[in-house]
Amino acid sequence: MHRGSRSRYRAEVVRSSLVCLTGVILVAPLLACENADLHRPPGPSEADETTSDLWDIPDDDHADDGRDGGRDDGGDDGRDADGILPGGDGGDEGDDGGGHPDSPPLYPGDRVHSPINAFVRDNLGSIRGLAPDAPADVFMKIGASSTVSQHTLHCFANGPVALDVHQATLGASLEFYLQGQAAGTTPFNRVTLAAQSGRTAGWAISGSPSPIAQEIAALGPAGPSLGLVHYGANDMGMGLTYASALPGYFANMSDLLDLLIDQGVVPIVFGISRRLDNASADLWVQSYNAVARALAQARALPFVDLRYALEHLPGYGLAGDGLHLESFAGGACILTPEGLGHGYNIRNLIGLEALDRLHTALVDQAPVDGEPAPILFGEGTLDSPLEIPGLPFADSRSTVDAPSLVFDEYYGCESMADESGPENIYRMVLDQTTPIRAIVLDRAGVDIDIHLLDDTATEAGCIARADTRIERTLEPGTYYFSLDTYVNGQGVELSGDYTFVVLACEPQDTDCLL
Repeated sequence: MHRGSRSRYRAEVVRSSLVCLTGVILVAPLLACENADLHRPPGPSEADETTSDLWDIPDDDHADDGRDGGRDDGGDDGRDADGILPGGDGGDEGDDGGGHPDSPPLYPGDRVHSPINAFVRDNLGSIRGLAPDAPADVFMKIGASSTVSQHTLHCFANGPVALDVHQATLGASLEFYLQGQAAGTTPFNRVTLAAQSGRTAGWAISGSPSPIAQEIAALGPAGPSLGLVHYGANDMGMGLTYASALPGYFANMSDLLDLLIDQGVVPIVFGISRRLDNASADLWVQSYNAVARALAQARALPFVDLRYALEHLPGYGLAGDGLHLESFAGGACILTPEGLGHGYNIRNLIGLEALDRLHTALVDQAPVDGEPAPILFGEGTLDSPLEIPGLPFADSRSTVDAPSLVFDEYYGCESMADESGPENIYRMVLDQTTPIRAIVLDRAGVDIDIHLLDDTATEAGCIARADTRIERTLEPGTYYFSLDTYVNGQGVELSGDYTFVVLACEPQDTDCLL
C-alpha cells in the first residue's frame, strides 16, 4: 500500500487573548488554548545510560488484561507513582491541577517516561492514521551500537525471559508484540537495517534509499507502526566541540523524526546514557538529552529518559569501557531485582514499558497517565511572559507573528545587533543559585538570538546575549529570556521556528561558572 505522507512540519502556535499553550509540531491541529491565570510553580556511539542501587523501574498498571492506565508504586525504589524521586518537583505536576488532558504537556526531566495525556494520545493516533494498514504489533529499531547489541530487546524473543513482578503489567504487551511479523521474525530479534555501530542520526536518513527507508521496505508493504530511536552519543563527536555538534544533531534528529511521522510511524525517542569514557563528554550528556526531549515534546511523541532510569545503578549500569551498558550474567531480559541491577536489563524493562504505554494509547485507546501533566502558561509578552516552571525546560515555537515587538537593541549587553523583529518573552524564577545553560536552535534561513535579562526586563537590563547559547551561574531571583528575531543588513527579518532549551549545568561544568 501507499503509506501516508505529509509536508515538512512547522510549529503551529495557537494563541488566545489570555494564555497560550506551548507550540507543538503536530499532525492534528492544536485546538485549544485555555483562559487561565499565570501560574508559576516553585522555581527551580550510542552509549546507554545507567543508574544505582537495586530497584524496579515504575511501570504501568493495567486492569484485567494488564492495562488500566495507572502507575504502580514503583516497588521499593523510593520513587512515587510517576517515577519521581523524593525531592523532585516533577515540573508543575501535582500543583493545583494546572495540567489539562487536552493540552500539549511539558516533559519534566525527573521521570523515565514522558506524559501521555489525551492530547498526546490523540496526536499519536493521528500519526498512525497516515498508515492505517501498518500492523500495530510491528516496530522498527533505529540507532547505533546499543541498538545493534544482542542484549537490547533480542532476548524477549530468544530468551531467557523473566518478567517477575512485571508479568501482571507487561506480560500481555510482550505477548502482543511477539506476535508481530517482522520479515520472518519478531520485532524484538529482527536485525534491523536502520542501526549500525558508530553511526549518527544523519546516517540513518542519508542515501537513496536511506537506512530507514530500507528497513521500512524490508518489513513489508505496510511497514511498521512504531520506531524506537536512539542517537546522540556518536553525534556528540561530529563537531570541533560538543557545543558545535549540537545544531547538527538537532537538524538531523528533526528530519529523522519528521521522516518517520510522514510515513505514519510513531517514533519513541530514547535519551542517551552517561559518558564515563570521557569526562568532558559526560558534562554534555544532559544537554543532548534536553534537546532530544525537546524534539519529542514539540511533536508530542514519547520520550524515554535512559540516563534517569540508570542513575541509581552502581557505575550507572555501564560496562568497563564507560560507554556501553553491561548486562546480568543470567540474561538481559531477567527483570528480577537481581537482574535489574544491570544496565541492559533496565533498558529492556523501560523499552518494554514504552511499548506497553503505546499499546494502551493506540490499541486500547485508553488514558495512559492519570495525573495532570504540566503545561506552559503565558503569551510571550512582557505582561504575560511564557512561564518556565522548572528545569530542564523546553519550548518550540515561531517568531513569525510573535506577540512582542518591544526590544530592538540590547545595549545593556553592549550589542548593536538589529533585533527589531518580533520576539517571545519567557520568565524564570530561581530560588537558589543555579548554573544554567540556555540554548536556542533554528534552521537555515532563520536567525533567532537569545537574550538573558534581569528582573527589570529591559534592554538596559541585558545580562548576556548570544546567537545560540548562554552559560551563566545565576543568583536567586527573577530573570527573563527574550528569543528575538535578527534583522540582517538588507532589512530582512529572519523570523521562523526555533527550539529553546534551558537546563541546569552539571556541578563540575566550569563553562557555566561565569
